[in-house]
Amino acid sequence: MQYKNKKNLYKIVFITILLGFIISLVGCNWLSLGLLNIFDPEAQIRVKEITYEENTNESVINLKVFTLNNVEFIGSGFEFEYYRGNNKLTDLSGIAGGYYYIAAESSLENTTEITGLCLYTSAVLDYVKTYSAFNEVTCNLYIIGTDGAGHDLKVKVASGLPALGVDNTPPTANIVVTPASGDCPLTVFFDGSGSTDGDGIGIAKYEWYLPQVSSSIMSTDISFSKELACSLITTDSDEVITVNLTVTDYHGNQGSAAESVKITKPESTGGCTL
Repeated sequence: MQYKNKKNLYKIVFITILLGFIISLVGCNWLSLGLLNIFDPEAQIRVKEITYEENTNESVINLKVFTLNNVEFIGSGFEFEYYRGNNKLTDLSGIAGGYYYIAAESSLENTTEITGLCLYTSAVLDYVKTYSAFNEVTCNLYIIGTDGAGHDLKVKVASGLPALGVDNTPPTANIVVTPASGDCPLTVFFDGSGSTDGDGIGIAKYEWYLPQVSSSIMSTDISFSKELACSLITTDSDEVITVNLTVTDYHGNQGSAAESVKITKPESTGGCTL
């Protein structure tokens, strides 16, 4: 009985040592990679940190990556998959080139930095604009390359990244009216082209309102002309018409501005309105 117990103990110790050896070779994914990977290990790429770069008009990210199992990796590019919710946007997927090297001895304390990686293309931006999909398109990121053992690898390193980046700063609406005053009826040119998005991607949508007339949108153009005509108003005072502009950037942030036009009522008319 005592001999059998010792024999079982030796088996347990042997299996424990063997498992430790396997995990040290191939990392925590050794079961999913198969036993062949014990003797021909593939680089196990991991990301320590992903940050969005500030003060940029692109969705630029920086990565800190390393290998779990001390196998070097020579990167040759990146692959992007885009989703809106759970729906994969297959027409937007793409590949970008870029050389980077992850040393075999890298670790959590010794990472390789990949900087200035832009997550979106003009096609992604067009999709967001067309479908007003502000902050709805996400990106799965893969790194592509060959490891030190000659394996061609495509490794997913991130999921659900905001494809257009992170931007919580509202745009600034700007209105120029020409002329700013005149006799009724008066044709006024309203210009919102001076609106800005700071360090963001740009203005995606313009919405003009004349709250004294209607709560509905008067125009969605960047600029337009409108005749302010006479009405049945019988007061002798001049009339001030206020126009409001709301601008929306590609991240869904909004900014607003208001400007007034002074309408002078000629003595021969009864007043002015739109």
